[in-house]
Amino acid sequence: MDQVRAFVERTPFNRIDTIILRVENLERAIRWYRKVLGTDPVFHDDAERLAVLGVGSGSLTLWQRRPGEASPAPAGRSGTYPIFAVDDVEAAHVFASAHAHGVEAIQAGAGVRFFGFSDPDGNYLEACQVLEA
Repeated sequence: MDQVRAFVERTPFNRIDTIILRVENLERAIRWYRKVLGTDPVFHDDAERLAVLGVGSGSLTLWQRRPGEASPAPAGRSGTYPIFAVDDVEAAHVFASAHAHGVEAIQAGAGVRFFGFSDPDGNYLEACQVLEA
């Protein structure tokens, strides 16, 4: 524990504040994420075309692409993406199947069950349940 404390004391970085997802239409994205995450924006900047949604102890920032800006990479694990913690992966899968795009089958890994899905803009997202030992 002393090693962890020493590391924390010498670095200024203590948590991830937000993850930015680029979207085609900010208002549409806010509506979708509100439905899926059950949260309203805690900050909205019309000039920058971005909105920050509170998620747990962090946040997710939706930022509208400007005309001509490239779309996100195709859905899949080829880049950076958020993983949302869930208590019941089966229930989350049913919910995502009704509201999301490209919902993958539930998979199992080392102590977890998870699945991927996409938002309306093709941003890849994942839901993960940590299994009790």
